Amino acid sequence: MSTFCEVPFEPLGMNGSNYISWSAHIRNVLRTMGPSFEQAIKTSILPKDLNNLSKLSNKEKECLLCNRRVIDLLFGSTDKDFADSIQEEMKFSKIRLNAYRLWQLLETICKEDSDDEDQEEDEESLEEYTTLENYTHTLVVSSDDQGRKGTRSAGSLLEPVRPV
Repeated sequence: MSTFCEVPFEPLGMNGSNYISWSAHIRNVLRTMGPSFEQAIKTSILPKDLNNLSKLSNKEKECLLCNRRVIDLLFGSTDKDFADSIQEEMKFSKIRLNAYRLWQLLETICKEDSDDEDQEEDEESLEEYTTLENYTHTLVVSSDDQGRKGTRSAGSLLEPVRPV
């Protein structure tokens, strides 16, 4: 029998280290809110002409409201300093009014930060790899392969394992 346990939600941090879990959580929240909310991060749902709100149809007004609610959700679920930095940056003035473009911006920022961390991690693992000793073990061969010539050590077939 399984027990239900609630996983604590962590806001998206400045370094984007939790982007994958954060984005999955946000997508689940949007799905529960309704299909139009999830659609807001897949494509822009904003009406073309926002200059005269009185001329908007009811459907366009609903899309505008949906977009605003998704933006509020995105900013409300990010680290306060991170959200403030996006709000205050003038070059993001149009982006922060469109849920789709805001989602893309957050994804881009976090992917860049993640790529930088991955590169640092790869450099560290390369250092570990070069300092490890290589051990070889005799390869256990099945009875079908025993008649074949050529022996290779098991160490030549294995990838290095990072020490824990």
